[in-house]
Amino acid sequence: MKHQIVLASLLLSENRRTSIGRLVDAVWGPTPPSTAEKQIRNAVSDLRTVIAPSGAAIIAVADGYRLDILPAKLDLHQFDQHVARARTHLGEQRPADAIVEFRAALSLWSGPMLSGIHSDALQAQVAGVNEVRLSVVEECIDLELARDRHTSLISELAAWVAEYPLRERMVAQYVLALYRSGSRARAFAVYEQARRRLVDQLGLSPGPELMEIHQLMLREDSDTPPDSAAPHRGARLAAAQPALPQVTLLPDGLPSTAERTDQVTAAGPGRPPAPPVPDSLPPDIVHFVGREAEAGTLLGEAGQPGPRRVLTVDGMAGVGKTALLLHVAHRIAGDYPDGRYFLDLRAHGPHPDPLDHREALRRLLALSGMPERELPDTDGELAAAWRARTEGRRLLVVLDNATCAEQIRPLLPAGDAGLTLVSSRRRLTMTTWSATRVLSLDVLTPAESHELFCRVLGKRHARPEQHEAAPVLELCGHLPLAISAAAARLRRRPSWQLSHLAARLADPVCRLSGLRTEQGGVADRFDDSYRRLNAGQQRLMRLLGSAADHHTDVAAASVLAGLPVYVAEHMLEDLVDEHLLSHPEPGRYCMHPLVKTYCAQLRDPDEDAAERAAPAPPASGTARLLAA
Repeated sequence: MKHQIVLASLLLSENRRTSIGRLVDAVWGPTPPSTAEKQIRNAVSDLRTVIAPSGAAIIAVADGYRLDILPAKLDLHQFDQHVARARTHLGEQRPADAIVEFRAALSLWSGPMLSGIHSDALQAQVAGVNEVRLSVVEECIDLELARDRHTSLISELAAWVAEYPLRERMVAQYVLALYRSGSRARAFAVYEQARRRLVDQLGLSPGPELMEIHQLMLREDSDTPPDSAAPHRGARLAAAQPALPQVTLLPDGLPSTAERTDQVTAAGPGRPPAPPVPDSLPPDIVHFVGREAEAGTLLGEAGQPGPRRVLTVDGMAGVGKTALLLHVAHRIAGDYPDGRYFLDLRAHGPHPDPLDHREALRRLLALSGMPERELPDTDGELAAAWRARTEGRRLLVVLDNATCAEQIRPLLPAGDAGLTLVSSRRRLTMTTWSATRVLSLDVLTPAESHELFCRVLGKRHARPEQHEAAPVLELCGHLPLAISAAAARLRRRPSWQLSHLAARLADPVCRLSGLRTEQGGVADRFDDSYRRLNAGQQRLMRLLGSAADHHTDVAAASVLAGLPVYVAEHMLEDLVDEHLLSHPEPGRYCMHPLVKTYCAQLRDPDEDAAERAAPAPPASGTARLLAA
C-alpha cells in the first residue's frame, strides 16, 4: 500500500515536484515513524524499477521527486483530451460527435479513481477528479436524453443512482428517462424515494432540477389518458425542453480547474448543458487566519450599491493581500452568478513587466469565453468588447497585484451590477472613483500570528503556547508569509525543537534564507520591491537598513543620506507609498524588522563595480608558486 500511495501522489502532481514531507503525510498522516523519510526513498527506488519499462521516470528534485511521464501514457490526460474535443463539438453545434467523444472519455474508467487506496492527504485531489468524471457522465446523459435515447439509458442510470443516491441531477435524469419511456409509476416512486432520502439523511427538500421534473410529470398526468398514451406524453415532455444552446468555451476548450471540480451547469435533465459560468477564482486559502475587521469592512462595502464599485487592499510584500481578497471573494461569490474572474496584473513577481491594458483585456475576454480567434486587434476594440460582455451583468472581478489606478481603469466591468476587488503593494490613490474603498493591510496581531503558525505547523509537533512561539513570531515580524515559511520549515524538520528554529532565525545572516516556501521566500518578495525603486530610493533603503534604529525622522534621514530636508521627506513618503516603510505617527517612519534585515545585507552597486575593476594586489612568492 505504501508504494501505491507514493506512486498515486506523484501521478496526481502531474509532472510537478512532490516534497518528501508531502509523501510522508500521504502515507502515514500526522504520526509518521522515525524512519519515514528513509522508507519513502526506498519505495521510490523500488518504483523506479517497476515503471522503467513504461518509459516513465522518477526524478529527484530538491527535497522531493517528480514523476516524468508523457501525457499520452496517462489515461487521465486522454480523458481530458476526449472531453476537450467533446466540448469543441458542442461549440460547433455537433451534439452527436460530442456524445461520441464523451463516451470515449468515460470508457477509460473502470471505477472511482484510486479505488482501494486510503490516504487522507490524497482525498481532496481524488474527490476532485472523480467529481469531474461524474459531471461528464451527467453532461453526456443530458445530451442523449435530448436526442430521445431515454429507454436505452434506464439501466445505466439505475446503476449510477444506486451508487450515488444523493446526487440529485442523476436522480432527476433517471426519473425523466423512466417517465419518457412510459414507466410513470416507477418514475414517481423513484422521485419519492429520493425526496425521502434527502429529508431523512440531509434534512433537505429536493432541489430545482428534481422539483422541475416532478412538476412536469404532474402537469402531463393531469390532462392525459392512461399508460397507452405515455409515449406521446414523453414526446411532448421532450418538446418542452429548449433547443440546444450555443456553448461558449474557453480558448483551450476546457473550463478552468475550479470549474472542472465544482461547476454545476444550469441545465435540467434532458437539456443540453448551459454555457459554463466563467469562474477563474483560485481556491480559498486553507490556513486563512484573523482579519475579521478587514474582511467585515470589505464585506460591508461589497453589499453597498453604487456605480463601478471598486474595493482595494494594499500592503507590504507578504502581508496577505491576495489571501484576504480571495477569502472575501469566495464568501460573496454566490452574489455574482454571471461570472467570477481572477487576473494577476503582474506589478510584482518573476515577470519583467506588468500586464498592459491590451494583454489584460485579452485575458479577461478569453476568461469570459470569447474564442481567441475572435479577440479584437486594437485597444479600443478590446475595451468595447469587454464593456459589451459585462454591461448589466453581476460579475465579480479580482485584479491582483496591480501597479496603479490607471492600470485598473479599462478593466472595470461596465454597469452598476459588478464589483471589482484590487490588491497592490503600492498605496493606490483612487480619487477618481467615488464608490471606492481603500484598505491598507498591516501585519497580524500576536494572537493571529500564533494561530497561523500552529495551523501551518499541523500535528507533527506539539502545539506551542503563544509565549513559547513568541520569539519566532517576533523574528518573523508577524508577517504572514514569514510565519508560514517558519512553520513550514519546522514541520519539515520533525527532529527540530522550537527553540532551535528561534536560534537559527536570530542569526541575521540565516534569517531570510530560512524563511522560504515552495513558492519562493521573503527575500524574493523584497528583491522584487527593491528592484523597482530608483537609485536614490535604493541608496536610502540601504542606509536605513544599516542604521542602529528601526525608526527615523526626516531630519535624521537627511543627515544620514546627505540630502536636503525636503528631498529626504519626499523620498521617505514615496517609500511609505511603496509599503517599504510605515508611518506610525506624523514625522516618524519605521522599517519592518525583516525589511531592515534585508536592506542591511545589500551592497552598494557602485562599490561592487569599483571593487571588481580594481587591479589585484601583487601576489606573494608563495601565491605565485601555487598559481603556477
